[in-house]
Amino acid sequence: MIYKGTRQSPFLLFTMDPEIQALIGVYQKRLADVTAQAIAFEARISIMARQIQDLTQQQPPTSSAPTPSAPTPQKKVAKPKKGTDAGTF
Repeated sequence: MIYKGTRQSPFLLFTMDPEIQALIGVYQKRLADVTAQAIAFEARISIMARQIQDLTQQQPPTSSAPTPSAPTPQKKVAKPKKGTDAGTF
């Protein structure tokens, strides 16, 4: 028999230390919250996976022009600074 409003049996509810009861209550609430959050994330992942699948199955537009490639970045050569040896005060 489960005590009304809790997930514990009446024996455990009345024989446990109040601090332990509070701790178990907090754990149960956090577990329920995290479980609900995980379910929501799983649903979002499922929807996004379906959207990705739909987008990848669509035919890409055909064009005769090649796609432009990104320009390659130029490396800058660092010039040594003069007079920065911190030897004089």
